[in-house]
Amino acid sequence: MATFKEATVQGLDTLVYLWNHGNTFTNCSGGGCFWMAGNFFHTAVKSMLKTGLQDTYGIGKEALAYFDGFIKDTANPRNWRQEYGFWVDDYGWWGTAFIYAYFASDKLGYDPSMKEKFALNAKNCWEALNACWDNSPIYWQKDGKNYTITGGIPNTLDAAPLAGRNCVTNECYWRLSTILGNTFGQHYLDPNANANNFFLEAKTQSILFDSSGLVYERFLGLPNTDYPTWTWLGDQGLFAISCYFNSQGMPGVFDQAQAKSIINAVQTNKKTASGVLHEDLAPYSEYQLDYACGKGTFMRNLAYVNDNIHNAFPSSAYDSYIKLNAIAVWRNQQSGGIFPYYWDAESTEPTSWGYSQATANAVLHAAGLSAINAALPWIQDQPID
Repeated sequence: MATFKEATVQGLDTLVYLWNHGNTFTNCSGGGCFWMAGNFFHTAVKSMLKTGLQDTYGIGKEALAYFDGFIKDTANPRNWRQEYGFWVDDYGWWGTAFIYAYFASDKLGYDPSMKEKFALNAKNCWEALNACWDNSPIYWQKDGKNYTITGGIPNTLDAAPLAGRNCVTNECYWRLSTILGNTFGQHYLDPNANANNFFLEAKTQSILFDSSGLVYERFLGLPNTDYPTWTWLGDQGLFAISCYFNSQGMPGVFDQAQAKSIINAVQTNKKTASGVLHEDLAPYSEYQLDYACGKGTFMRNLAYVNDNIHNAFPSSAYDSYIKLNAIAVWRNQQSGGIFPYYWDAESTEPTSWGYSQATANAVLHAAGLSAINAALPWIQDQPID
């Protein structure tokens, strides 16, 4: 019978196997491979740190090599969008992973040069995002009302589905700004490119949250979406964590109370019959694997909130919810110990994701592992079975 810690270690071993020295995300088809690798690395860092293991796997060194294999111009990060063509939210996923690797470097056994490289990469990723801030206004009309948004970062300037100033790009930038600003100074809290204020414009116009209190994938009615009321769990986690540790907003708006409100809205509205976290597949078939990390992203950021609460109190209101989801993921693991998309086995697993099966397995497993490692260390020695 495995404990929660033992389950995390087993899941981490499988994670490293699925990473395959980065080859799973290098030798794969599909536009999301680059950012998926960054999100995957974040999960690995979190899991090693939670279990108290050093990185004897070498995944940190390999993640740096993977990133460097694509991003060679470290002197001009503000030109990365033009040079490399990646959607700029990719740098938000990588930047956040790098800064957490920087914080964990001593415990994970990284040498000073690796630690410094993690910090440099995180800072460069912020520069790449900040350089894409766009103060030009967007005007649109919906249901007879006029709306205006200024500022924000478009994820791409290409004429592609889901292009434009979506929420996830700006949530990633917001979170990275806060962490770097608190760690390395005011430069990273740019008052002229403030994601808090971008989202506040939407909140003021009542186009940020749906009637349940969930964050829209992009502001209601904003051009370039066929699903104007779509909400994604990744946004809920990223927005909640940005609010919880917000250092750029005014008191009483995007704060800890707002973060808890979003978490409660997810618990109430995104669940199976037994209360386990649930999300339908993304409405765009070509992006379903990209959005399949949503549950894991939510649980990872819920864990950051829960860990903060546990720093002051022996228990948290989220403990039982985290435990419920971790048990469901473990109970319903697939052949080879890979975690499923549907954590509660509430539906049949998809047979095709538009990427290689190796890449799909890696993305899904990382999401599930985020649910399990969220239970550490406060119940790490309890049986998970």
